[in-house]
Amino acid sequence: MTNTVSDETLQHTEAANSRAADIVLISNHIFSSEPDAEEPFAGFIAIQGNKIAAVGAQDEAQQWIGQETKVYQLGEQLVMPGIHDNHVFFTGYMSMHRGVDLSGTTTVEEALQRLIESAVILDSEQNLYAYGWDQETWGGKPEQRLLDEAFPNRPVIAINRTKSFVWMNQKAIDQYHFTPENCSAEARAHLLKDMLQDQKQVKQEFLDFCRLLASRGVTSIKDIGFDQYDLLPVLTELKSEERLPLRVHFALEPVLEPLNLEVGQTYQAQYCDDHLHFQGFKIMIDGVVADHTGDMLEPYADMPGVKSLLDIDYQKIEELVLQADKLGLKCCLTAEGDAAIRQAVSILEKCRQVNGQHDVRHSLSDLEFPHPDDLKRMGELGVFAEVYAQVLLLNPSYQEAYMAAVVGKEKEHRFYDYRAMLDAGITVTAGTDLPLFITSVPDSIYAANKRLFPDGSPEGGWFPERGMPIPELLKAWTINGAKHHQMEDQTGSLSVGKYADLAVFDRNLFTTDASEVRAAKVVLTIADGKIVYDLIKENE
Repeated sequence: MTNTVSDETLQHTEAANSRAADIVLISNHIFSSEPDAEEPFAGFIAIQGNKIAAVGAQDEAQQWIGQETKVYQLGEQLVMPGIHDNHVFFTGYMSMHRGVDLSGTTTVEEALQRLIESAVILDSEQNLYAYGWDQETWGGKPEQRLLDEAFPNRPVIAINRTKSFVWMNQKAIDQYHFTPENCSAEARAHLLKDMLQDQKQVKQEFLDFCRLLASRGVTSIKDIGFDQYDLLPVLTELKSEERLPLRVHFALEPVLEPLNLEVGQTYQAQYCDDHLHFQGFKIMIDGVVADHTGDMLEPYADMPGVKSLLDIDYQKIEELVLQADKLGLKCCLTAEGDAAIRQAVSILEKCRQVNGQHDVRHSLSDLEFPHPDDLKRMGELGVFAEVYAQVLLLNPSYQEAYMAAVVGKEKEHRFYDYRAMLDAGITVTAGTDLPLFITSVPDSIYAANKRLFPDGSPEGGWFPERGMPIPELLKAWTINGAKHHQMEDQTGSLSVGKYADLAVFDRNLFTTDASEVRAAKVVLTIADGKIVYDLIKENE
């Protein structure tokens, strides 16, 4: 006898094992986010290591399944690329989750007692943090003197649920240079910088943050830091430990210090891989239209003669952006009113005239009230848009929304005109301004595609023809964000050879009714080939 047959069998088995995938997903609804993708297809995805090894029809899946392969039979659940949130503030999440949770308190007295009890375990001069209290539940704003009397020697900072008021004592006001009502993230910059110094605590908070995002299908973010990126020691440590759960792109917003081009160049040289990548600067142009700080081409309808309550030094902004562009440093200009948007586009247009055309991929964010002419210019210049696709949910109902009041009924259709952006050829990316919103693709479909407010108004949607079609919305959350960060060849769509970054929803988002879509949930998230969230196995 010879061993010919057994040798052949062994060779066949070895070949099969070498081909076998680590993970195979089989679904009736796979949305690839490829440029020509318009609807999901029935098929499978095979993952080997951290890459997509195969994409194909369901009857081809078996050849990729070995004894050790994890197989997910997903049926009617939707598979799509992992979500990239193109505008987040980790520090906002951090400040809303550190310290004493006051969300369940019903009175100021109850909250004060909880703070006193919690302070016992702290060092005598250590800051006392709290979050989540509700002014309406308490029946009004709490008095500063209560904290001054209870805590004369340590700063106490308790931010409310809506991030609009901070209950704080005089010690905190003196140390951190902001006041209870002037408490934006930028106003709290000194405090946030101080909070980031406790690297052990920040590391745990960042991992908690990543777990939250994984439950929303997020595999990549662009995080905004103030001045210099104080989160870097934590991120580099996690990366060296191979424990960084998602791809982190980061940008700097000058707040306490002038925009620092030298730091930007250093970061660009040092942080340029597929897991930790510097992405330039965020530069604020104007405020928001709702409170009349957005810069408008025409006076506000409800404030005659006023085009903005802010004075904006456009010349200074132009000089900074021209310098950054010359060095190949990307800029995100945050502009809300149509005048600010026009000025921002003109600045980027001048960059091309002065510095020539090069692949920097600048963007405008927010874009609350754009003029159609300037959207066309953005498209021609190749300027990216960063929009908050969940933004209508800030208004309880259409009746309570501010848009018509501030610009007039005849112009309100120009707010959040996604259709005009797409028609102008603009590459639209999606973000949340987290913690303004927590990333939710279902919520974004409800708001940006169905064009509905939280109470379901108005019937038929708010200018639904100006919404974003679902395929384009999902691309905004995936491939367009990757393209903005010059990673479209590595991630952002489901094609062979790209990183295995995927999200699975519990239903087909393309066909889910508006009344049910916000209930849709992520059941599986895979980041860089690793399962980072798995509700399917948990429920088996």
